Amino acid sequence: MSESTLTADERALLIYLVLAEAAQRKKQQPGRDRFLVLSVHYALRAGLLETAEACSQIVKRNSPQHLLSKHPNITEAARSDLFPPLVKQLQRHCNLERAEQLAAAQDLQISSVRLKSDPAAFRQDLSNLISRLQSGSD
Repeated sequence: MSESTLTADERALLIYLVLAEAAQRKKQQPGRDRFLVLSVHYALRAGLLETAEACSQIVKRNSPQHLLSKHPNITEAARSDLFPPLVKQLQRHCNLERAEQLAAAQDLQISSVRLKSDPAAFRQDLSNLISRLQSGSD
């Protein structure tokens, strides 16, 4: 049985979710929210609407003034004229290469198991990360 490799969008999604979780542990809500918006972007690109919506809900729960809070769901928010510029701004602040460096510098576990996993393991990682982010955002 051959090992499946994640797409670039799935890989980016995991990296930004891990960084969001690290920011949350450090009680850095603005940073967590920035990483979550980037997670939303990559989840949508990967076709993972449920994950994108879950990330959006975490941001909305604690930031009622956020762009994502102005829309009933993530699909509507992503269609907003303001969403693409927000993503571009956040990517300039922390592009994928920088995100990988941050994760490495903080010794965060973005292991090869996570980055080269079968679809079931990938979905389990997503579920675990989202659950921890949801439980810590209250």
